[in-house]
Amino acid sequence: MSLSHQTIGKILVDLGVVGMGQVQAALAEQRRMGGRLGELLLAKGQITNEDLSRALAIQHGLEWVPPAALTPDEEAISLLDGGTARAFGALPLEQKDGVLRVAIADPDTLPLLSDLESISGCQVQAVLSSPEALSEAVETAYQKMTEAKIAAEVEASEAAPIVRLLESILLRAVRDRAADVHFEPYQGGFRIRMRSDGVLYEIDPPPAHLATAIVSRIKVLADLDISETRMPQDGRMDLVLDGHPIDFRVSTVPTQGGESVVLRLLDRRNLQLDLSKLGLTAEEDEQLRKFIALPHGIMLVTGPTGSGKTTTLYSLLSQVNAPETKVLTVEDPVEYDLDGIVQIPVHDEIGVNYARILRTMLRQDPDIIMIGEIRDPETAQIAVEAALTGHLVLSTLHTNDAPSTVTRMVDLGVEPFLLAATIEGIVAQRLVRCVCEHCRESYTPAAEVCAQMGVPAEEQFQRGAGCAKCHFTGYSGRTALYEVLAMDLQLKEEFLQNPSTLVLREQARKRKMKTLRERGLELARQGRTTLEEVLQGTQGE
Repeated sequence: MSLSHQTIGKILVDLGVVGMGQVQAALAEQRRMGGRLGELLLAKGQITNEDLSRALAIQHGLEWVPPAALTPDEEAISLLDGGTARAFGALPLEQKDGVLRVAIADPDTLPLLSDLESISGCQVQAVLSSPEALSEAVETAYQKMTEAKIAAEVEASEAAPIVRLLESILLRAVRDRAADVHFEPYQGGFRIRMRSDGVLYEIDPPPAHLATAIVSRIKVLADLDISETRMPQDGRMDLVLDGHPIDFRVSTVPTQGGESVVLRLLDRRNLQLDLSKLGLTAEEDEQLRKFIALPHGIMLVTGPTGSGKTTTLYSLLSQVNAPETKVLTVEDPVEYDLDGIVQIPVHDEIGVNYARILRTMLRQDPDIIMIGEIRDPETAQIAVEAALTGHLVLSTLHTNDAPSTVTRMVDLGVEPFLLAATIEGIVAQRLVRCVCEHCRESYTPAAEVCAQMGVPAEEQFQRGAGCAKCHFTGYSGRTALYEVLAMDLQLKEEFLQNPSTLVLREQARKRKMKTLRERGLELARQGRTTLEEVLQGTQGE
């Protein structure tokens, strides 16, 4: 490489792309404003990127490569990964006899060629090309390389045993902290989706013809009948992934395209049983601890499916789990094994339902009973009976908020006076996604969102811009919103006089009960979640 002593202006004039008068005018501007002559001419539209690139190549004694010649061969491009190529602004074109021919756009990167030599293991020979053409060529080349790699992986998957293929899918689910994996065959296709932080996203599926083999493998692991494809089946399987035992709840259902399977992941590492880490405020934490310290009564946790009710109940049970306390649970199904606690699964198919188990449980001399869900009048009545006979009962219901839970129990046939005598506390909850810490930024929510949430239209909040760490969702992880209602004596008396949700809510608000939306707004103002996420999670208010 030999450097020319000619100036860029002289070279451009010799190339016939500008006149001397234009160069003189640009030089005068350069003396006033600073900057590079070539860039000033480029900004004025008097030369093109290609003109400047050719002139720089002459000035630095480099070969100039036109855009059409930026076609790398596979061997050359394999010597540098896409991230390195983009970082250096370089495209490997060909490798011959230990010399790697690399196109660059900026001669200022010439001193860095020794780094590329270390990375590629070859002697690097630089050529110059225009910036726009080079950038486009880099993206095109590495996109083709990625597509070829994916195609190779798919072919490898087809050749690999189904066991390894399924394991790789489940391993990804565990590493992405997914809650569920959906295997969905349909006419002519096969879709695999995972639910993470409450949101489903699709992954690249294996070929459709492998759907039956994958489903059969899952059924074998879950000890299900692989010959039965016309009836729904439920089961469990235990696998060791990433060196940790993972439990899976398995549900299959026949569809038009084949058997659809949903796996619920139960990873003990993700189970948080510390009350102080559930997202409770100090006041809420104190109130929940008062509830579970009571000798008898009913405490209910309410919210929609997937709102974290079971986690809250398990956390409460972990606080009371002691050698001197007998704790029994009845669950459908038992989600996590808790040491020191007697857990009884429901088997409706053989008549072992909530009500039947509860009547038996009362003869087991428990101090505390946890009922997975109160779903019918008989279960509700037995829960009340247990509380009246000196037991502390914890359970869940599906209602929108804490006050409506009381009237829901009345709807299930519990007399208001019995309810007033037994119910001590209600916790309503929702899960909202947290703003990604790696891409958070300030923003002003849309005016209609601010109006619905009752905040000033110009107020600033935090959101995630979207990055690779959060799968470009802007969110990472979830936290809970709580609405805690303590049923004191006065509130019970007012409820007996007028057992309506509206009155109960008004009285609870007078006692400074924070609603789910108010709690969510606090978290949004702290930058932990977004205003839109709170609005979505508290639509019932």
